[in-house]
Amino acid sequence: MKKRLIFSAALVLSLGLAGCGETKKDTTQPVQADAEKSKEQEVQKSKTLAIGDSAEFKDSKFTLKSVSTTDDRNQFDKTKPNKVIKVEYELENLSDSELPYGMDLTVYDGAGNKMELYALDNSMGAVASGKKVQGVQHFGIMEGGKIEIQYKPVISFDDPAVFEVEVK
Repeated sequence: MKKRLIFSAALVLSLGLAGCGETKKDTTQPVQADAEKSKEQEVQKSKTLAIGDSAEFKDSKFTLKSVSTTDDRNQFDKTKPNKVIKVEYELENLSDSELPYGMDLTVYDGAGNKMELYALDNSMGAVASGKKVQGVQHFGIMEGGKIEIQYKPVISFDDPAVFEVEVK
């Protein structure tokens, strides 16, 4: 568990530093395809998505497959949430390099409280260029009802894709 946390911290730090370099973009020629794709992404992110929907970003495509409650518990967890949800998703890497995943979901319960990742069998790693991964994340939920799941790639400055799901 400690190795995973250290690896995650190192990965986030190295990715953050890699994105700090300054690049100049050639603005002399307009790029119609990029403008259309950006507009499409903006419209997509402004609406609320549901299970089965996909959100496409510059380097990734995220599809929320399912959200269910589970009776599985971590005996060492001290938070004692009312419910634990299992979020299953598919992530496709659309970039030319490896894409990290496992730290890109945020969940808010029915009362709007940000929920923490629950220590069960959670997916974390990197997916190769042009490949897909089937991921799983668990979150402890204090209040049921309609929850909000936000996906935002770790190395993106875009607004997150917002999914709403009813948890009973």
